[in-house]
Amino acid sequence: MQVIARHEEPLVVQVGGRLVEGWVMDPPCPHCGGARLYFLAFDATCCPECNRWLDLLCPDPDCLHCRIRPERPWSETGFGQGVSASDGP
Repeated sequence: MQVIARHEEPLVVQVGGRLVEGWVMDPPCPHCGGARLYFLAFDATCCPECNRWLDLLCPDPDCLHCRIRPERPWSETGFGQGVSASDGP
Protein backbone atom coordinates (compact mmCIF):
# COMPACT_ATOMS: atom_id res chain seq x y z
CA MET A 1 0.00 0.00 0.00
CA GLN A 2 1.52 3.32 -1.04
CA VAL A 3 2.15 5.85 1.74
CA ILE A 4 2.71 9.48 0.73
CA ALA A 5 3.64 12.26 3.15
CA ARG A 6 1.73 15.42 2.22
CA HIS A 7 4.17 18.32 2.57
CA GLU A 8 1.38 20.90 2.30
CA GLU A 9 -0.32 19.25 5.30
CA PRO A 10 2.37 17.92 7.65
CA LEU A 11 -0.09 16.04 9.91
CA VAL A 12 -1.84 14.23 7.04
CA VAL A 13 -0.57 11.17 5.20
CA GLN A 14 -2.10 9.61 2.11
CA VAL A 15 -2.30 5.83 2.39
CA GLY A 16 -3.55 4.21 -0.78
CA GLY A 17 -6.43 6.49 -1.75
CA ARG A 18 -7.23 7.58 1.82
CA LEU A 19 -6.10 10.46 4.03
CA VAL A 20 -5.07 9.76 7.62
CA GLU A 21 -4.17 12.20 10.39
CA GLY A 22 -0.67 11.18 11.34
CA TRP A 23 2.85 10.99 9.99
CA VAL A 24 5.48 8.56 8.74
CA MET A 25 8.01 7.53 11.38
CA ASP A 26 11.41 5.87 11.61
CA PRO A 27 12.43 3.13 11.97
CA PRO A 28 10.40 1.27 9.35
CA CYS A 29 8.14 -1.69 10.13
CA PRO A 30 10.20 -4.46 11.75
CA HIS A 31 8.14 -7.13 9.97
CA CYS A 32 8.23 -6.00 6.32
CA GLY A 33 10.44 -2.90 6.18
CA GLY A 34 7.51 -0.79 4.96
CA ALA A 35 6.46 2.61 6.24
CA ARG A 36 5.70 2.97 9.95
CA LEU A 37 2.72 5.29 10.33
CA TYR A 38 1.74 7.14 13.49
CA PHE A 39 -2.09 7.08 13.49
CA LEU A 40 -3.14 10.15 15.49
CA ALA A 41 -6.74 9.01 16.11
CA PHE A 42 -5.53 5.91 17.95
CA ASP A 43 -2.27 7.27 19.44
CA ALA A 44 -0.47 4.26 17.99
CA THR A 45 1.83 3.24 15.17
CA CYS A 46 0.87 0.80 12.46
CA CYS A 47 2.14 -0.70 9.24
CA PRO A 48 -0.24 -0.15 6.31
CA GLU A 49 1.48 -2.92 4.33
CA CYS A 50 1.17 -5.56 7.06
CA ASN A 51 -2.18 -4.18 8.29
CA ARG A 52 -1.05 -4.52 11.89
CA TRP A 53 -0.56 -2.31 14.89
CA LEU A 54 3.05 -1.96 15.96
CA ASP A 55 2.16 -0.82 19.50
CA LEU A 56 0.50 -2.85 22.21
CA LEU A 57 -2.64 -1.57 23.89
CA CYS A 58 -1.84 0.41 27.01
CA PRO A 59 -2.67 -1.05 30.44
CA ASP A 60 -5.27 1.65 31.24
CA PRO A 61 -8.76 0.13 30.76
CA ASP A 62 -10.23 3.65 30.51
CA CYS A 63 -7.89 4.82 27.75
CA LEU A 64 -10.05 6.40 25.06
CA HIS A 65 -7.58 5.67 22.25
CA CYS A 66 -7.24 1.98 23.07
CA ARG A 67 -10.98 1.45 23.62
CA ILE A 68 -11.84 2.66 20.12
CA ARG A 69 -8.87 1.13 18.30
CA PRO A 70 -10.00 -1.54 15.82
CA GLU A 71 -8.36 -4.94 15.74
CA ARG A 72 -6.54 -3.98 12.52
CA PRO A 73 -5.82 -0.49 11.15
CA TRP A 74 -7.43 -1.27 7.79
CA SER A 75 -10.69 -3.14 7.43
CA GLU A 76 -12.55 -4.28 4.33
CA THR A 77 -14.71 -1.16 4.51
CA GLY A 78 -11.83 1.29 4.65
CA PHE A 79 -9.67 2.04 7.65
CA GLY A 80 -9.61 3.83 10.94
CA GLN A 81 -10.74 7.43 10.81
CA GLY A 82 -9.46 8.08 7.30
CA VAL A 83 -11.34 9.94 4.56
CA SER A 84 -11.12 9.45 0.84
CA ALA A 85 -8.39 11.56 -0.76
CA SER A 86 -10.98 12.80 -3.23
CA ASP A 87 -13.08 14.05 -0.27
CA GLY A 88 -10.09 15.81 1.28
CA PRO A 89 -9.36 19.51 1.51
